[in-house]
Amino acid sequence: VVPSSEYIFSVYEAGRRYIVCLKRKSCTCGRFQQDEIPCAHTIAVLKHRNVKDMHPYCSDYYKPDALAKTYEVAMVPMPDKEDWTFPDYVLDEIVLPPRYRRLVGRPRKRRNKNVDEKITVNKNSCGHCGQESHNRRTCTFFPKEK
Repeated sequence: VVPSSEYIFSVYEAGRRYIVCLKRKSCTCGRFQQDEIPCAHTIAVLKHRNVKDMHPYCSDYYKPDALAKTYEVAMVPMPDKEDWTFPDYVLDEIVLPPRYRRLVGRPRKRRNKNVDEKITVNKNSCGHCGQESHNRRTCTFFPKEK
């Protein structure tokens, strides 16, 4: 975490730079704006600034008061389905499924991964010593037995 000003910080992670603005509640990764809760880069900045209370950086929708206000309004139950009345123009309208054209070629086997998902690389390792730079046949740690 490198501070640029009082509210703007640069966060370096895995060779990439993310810019976090605490005043605007934004990060260049886009997760802070989309989810309206601090992303990993914002949390790193807040820990760097020794901020203990992260509630001001979360949207009000995630707070318990918002949940309580959601259910304050009295809910009127629906009548039985047999008592429903439909206008004639709704009954006359024919709704068809959307036209779908199958893509040419073999279907994809792998899904597109999100930016924040880590890409794991399988590295082969030696069966004798367990190191990653070689395999059992080329191992020099243990001498070959004849």
